[in-house]
Amino acid sequence: MRRVDPQYLSSHKNIRFSKTEVLHIVVAIAVLAAAFSLIMRDNKLVSDPTTNIMLIVGISFLLVICSFLFHELGHKFVAQRYKAWSEFRVYPMGLIIALVFSVMGFLFAAPGAVYIRGNIDKEMNGKISLAGPAVNFVIAAVAIVVTLALAPQTIMWFVFYMLAYLNAVLGLFNMIPVLPFDGSKIVAWSIPVYIVVAIIGAVELITVWFYL
Repeated sequence: MRRVDPQYLSSHKNIRFSKTEVLHIVVAIAVLAAAFSLIMRDNKLVSDPTTNIMLIVGISFLLVICSFLFHELGHKFVAQRYKAWSEFRVYPMGLIIALVFSVMGFLFAAPGAVYIRGNIDKEMNGKISLAGPAVNFVIAAVAIVVTLALAPQTIMWFVFYMLAYLNAVLGLFNMIPVLPFDGSKIVAWSIPVYIVVAIIGAVELITVWFYL
């Protein structure tokens, strides 16, 4: 998800990563990884007594980076391509909600968004919005292929299965065609593009649910 700030000074330089943004990214990743670790504590594949707790934490960080972070960086880098200022900021309440729900055994998180300032027209806005879900769907596609090639019910299988599932869900969730989701900006730019991408995401999620 991302936000566009209409207030922009043309004299602003195209910033890559500020110290503030890096701090917000690190905090969001750490909290989400902790939430994933809490959720996975009851999973039979990773809660085996022989499994090191550090492995669970490592898997959690990998899942967060390769789903949530890459989604946000997709928005950020495309916005910067259009010479716009773009930085990620956390939602403190969203992180708290993520931790609370993870204790109950499932994840619902709105950790933050990429904020953008610049002279962005409807097409640029649509492409910037598309970048996040597109990254998720590419990762999901690769993860699906790898999962199908692995022996089922192993730790490696679980990791790639979760990568496929999380990216398909996150990408499709952000394709909801109402504000503030990415789908609303994509629809405003190109309905055909929205339909094609949404179908890709739906096919991926169905594949994960019924064929993996």
